[in-house]
Amino acid sequence: MNIVLVISSLSCGGAERVLSNMADYWAEAGHRVTVLTFDDGSSIFYPLLESVQCNPLNITSQSKSWTDGLMNNLKRIHVLRKYILQSEPDCVISFMYSTNILVLLATRFLSCKIIISERNYPIYSKEKRKAWFWLRKTLYPLADHIVVQTDRIKEYFRSYNRSVQVIPNPVKVDPESLYNKPEVLLPACNKLVAMGSLTTQKGFDLLIDVFANLYRHHSNWNLIILGDGVLKNELKSRARELHIENAVFFAGRVKNPFSIMSRCDLFVLSSRYEGFPNALLEAMGCGLPVVSFDCPTGPNQIIQHGINGLLTPSEDKDRLKEALHILMVEKETRERMGKKASYVGKQYAPDKIMAQWERLAFGEIRS
Repeated sequence: MNIVLVISSLSCGGAERVLSNMADYWAEAGHRVTVLTFDDGSSIFYPLLESVQCNPLNITSQSKSWTDGLMNNLKRIHVLRKYILQSEPDCVISFMYSTNILVLLATRFLSCKIIISERNYPIYSKEKRKAWFWLRKTLYPLADHIVVQTDRIKEYFRSYNRSVQVIPNPVKVDPESLYNKPEVLLPACNKLVAMGSLTTQKGFDLLIDVFANLYRHHSNWNLIILGDGVLKNELKSRARELHIENAVFFAGRVKNPFSIMSRCDLFVLSSRYEGFPNALLEAMGCGLPVVSFDCPTGPNQIIQHGINGLLTPSEDKDRLKEALHILMVEKETRERMGKKASYVGKQYAPDKIMAQWERLAFGEIRS
């Protein structure tokens, strides 16, 4: 089977991690795999196996006007179609909605199967990019399948295509990675850990406010934030304003988050919305008890409230504080939930998840 995977880049992120793992999985199975990215290849965070052909197309650029944007996108479509034709794929799979739109335009009248995948909760992009929202509505019916990650997102896209399929993210925690030396120096006290891009979506502003209130009574705890992003300086300033700058560690991007999470005591997801949060899955795969906002979408599909973690109403800082306080105080409850949490490794094992992708890419499925 000849498979082409398309994404804007392989920089640090949940969608990028999933796609790179898919590429390696199929390459190891003996398939010919090509990855096309829109960037110049300088920001690859997830290295691929040597047997995977990676072609950075270097077609990203800033547009000063709508006419520049139109011309740039026509160029992208031309270059993308050229490389897809050269790869002679049996199946093209693309991730994230603006990439999906360009792929659908670039593959018109080709005979290969086209699968597009949404990787986030779609509501929040509607008002920001209305033209792209219209293109999505118009072009998505051209795909053979749309892959989403939760039933709630499937309902949103039901009218977009005759075949909308739910495939959650896989989780794979290499046992050896748990015991590797952490890339950052960790404090000796109890550790609450969070991970994600430092953007509005991930809600770290809410988390810092909550932790500041908790720290008054839990000064033996520190907050570790893994990730980087545009709000880094703003979040650091907020921590200083709340006088907890010495208790909040911004560790940046790390290659091996598992060695850090396995040395922490509790994981928190403070996102305003998600697709299907990799960070939550990976923390649970490390055996960490978790507390999460019940945001759209994903956490309430992964967490069994009171069994392997705690869910709180979305963006409710008081309820998040209460849930974190419970697990900070009750060590036995943390340990019990952590053991249950580790079972997600079996539920979302790569072999199980990739079997679902293969039924779409290699065969036929009824809508």
